[in-house]
Amino acid sequence: LSAITRNDLKLLHTSLCHPGVTRLLHYVRTKNLPFSCDDVRTVIEQCQACAELKPRFFRQPTGELIKAIQPFERISMDFKGPLPTVSRNRYLLTIIDEFSRFPFAFACPDMSSSTVVKCLNELFALFGFPAYVHTDRGTSFMSTEVQHFLHERGIATSRTTPYSPRGNGQIEKLNGTLWKAITLALHSKELDIAKWELLLNDALQSTRSLLCTATNRTPHERLLGFNRRSGSGTSLPTWLTSPGPVLLKKNVRSSKYDPIIEEVDLVTCNPQYAVIRTPNGREETISLRMLAPREEQKVIENENQSGTELDTDCPIQSSPPRNQPTDSIMPEETTSTTEDIARPSETQAEETTHTYNLRVRRTRPNYKV
Repeated sequence: LSAITRNDLKLLHTSLCHPGVTRLLHYVRTKNLPFSCDDVRTVIEQCQACAELKPRFFRQPTGELIKAIQPFERISMDFKGPLPTVSRNRYLLTIIDEFSRFPFAFACPDMSSSTVVKCLNELFALFGFPAYVHTDRGTSFMSTEVQHFLHERGIATSRTTPYSPRGNGQIEKLNGTLWKAITLALHSKELDIAKWELLLNDALQSTRSLLCTATNRTPHERLLGFNRRSGSGTSLPTWLTSPGPVLLKKNVRSSKYDPIIEEVDLVTCNPQYAVIRTPNGREETISLRMLAPREEQKVIENENQSGTELDTDCPIQSSPPRNQPTDSIMPEETTSTTEDIARPSETQAEETTHTYNLRVRRTRPNYKV
């Protein structure tokens, strides 16, 4: 085994008609040859024939993409089309904010540079100018008109390397995600694929509102800083959607005997703060963390009442009348003094208290026999 070298593995790879890493590694392990997974991968990566005839298995090491550190710092854009349509718009210009993954889409009749400038003007009027614009090497993006339009506003441009769509991966994935959402919405509403413009805004709405697994937040929340409001549900609990009495936790009290919780009236609220009216008529703005629903107290009371009703079903031994002596009722074996009668209840109270409870420590009283 000591005479076997990596050159022998290369000859084995050639004799087996240049298999891939998985199949060659499986062959090596079944034959108990002294080669590791790294040896197999290195031999295949250095094989000239595999590099020429199997380019998908030969990937040059690429550096990490430039990452944006704030919203609307870097945007990427691309065209999708031609698409079937009933109007003049046969193309879709998609733009994405690389930091928040917030998508934009414009239906366009062509892929000319003037169309790109028109769409960018509409976008910049809403959110301002970005620092960088990243595109592929399309003629409409590399034209003099688009480059002059961007550089005149102090916007730097960057492009992907030839035949490398991975360099613009965010916008390429958005094209697939957005078009899939449109086609699924058309299928659910039984519409023709040529009417995709009718549901373009709905697809953008859902993409902006749903979670992005790369950032673990929604694009709308990451770009604008608050949850997106929509017609399907609300970001507030039900008891905060309408004015009414709620419970307020008091952090500041005049004395320790004042109650910790006070009932106040809810005036209005948003996902972070609420306006309340105290019993003296003064309105205050507080955080939602200080409020609690008033219905919870009713639920607890109902549970306590139901528990009490269950306890009443158990047979309870009635106490003897005051005038009647205790000895005449209780048997001779169970006769005891008043001190012994009170002992079981106190012992039961001691057993219910945990032995390691530091707040309430009860010691067993010394009974005199």
